[in-house]
Amino acid sequence: MSYYLSQNDVKVLKQTINTVNNISTGVAQGKRPTIKNAFAYAELTDEDTNGLWSAKEVYFDETGTPIELTDGRTWGGDNPSIIVNGEVTAGQVMRVESYYLVDSSDEQLPVWIGSAVGGGGASFYRLLVKNDFTLALDGTSNQVDLVDDQNQVITSNVIVRQRKFTTANFYENEILYGVDYSVEGSYLLDPFLAGIGGTSA
Repeated sequence: MSYYLSQNDVKVLKQTINTVNNISTGVAQGKRPTIKNAFAYAELTDEDTNGLWSAKEVYFDETGTPIELTDGRTWGGDNPSIIVNGEVTAGQVMRVESYYLVDSSDEQLPVWIGSAVGGGGASFYRLLVKNDFTLALDGTSNQVDLVDDQNQVITSNVIVRQRKFTTANFYENEILYGVDYSVEGSYLLDPFLAGIGGTSA
């Protein structure tokens, strides 16, 4: 049986190689690591009381059927769970991406995020920080671009706000997620702010 790489497979492979070749060996002082260093396909299994999902890693056979990897990753339990944007159900397969955040003790926390395309829930938007900035409580900034999953700019200089901390710090090239907010057509960052780089109100 012969196999071939689709154009999308080739694109993903090239991006993966480029990402690996450009991983930095350290994080600059005062900066958060923001490199997207992994992705996987996960079959969701259980949702906990905090809305986080457990899952198992799968691959697709030649018929497009998801098959569990015998040596694949698992999420949940003692491992990081998955944050899912949108409405999903157990058994659903989605692409998930790994990120690292830094908590108030400068500890790196692994975070896996998946998006339910067309899921019908609240829409979350991917945002790229252009320059370092600080937001006061209910403050706004336009130092952010709305981007797609390849960090290609969809809309430049969109307005973001946070209503969770006295101050919150954001850094150049950091990826943020926000929800559409009716005030001034801005994006609210609160759902993904977990005390990281912020001072509690």
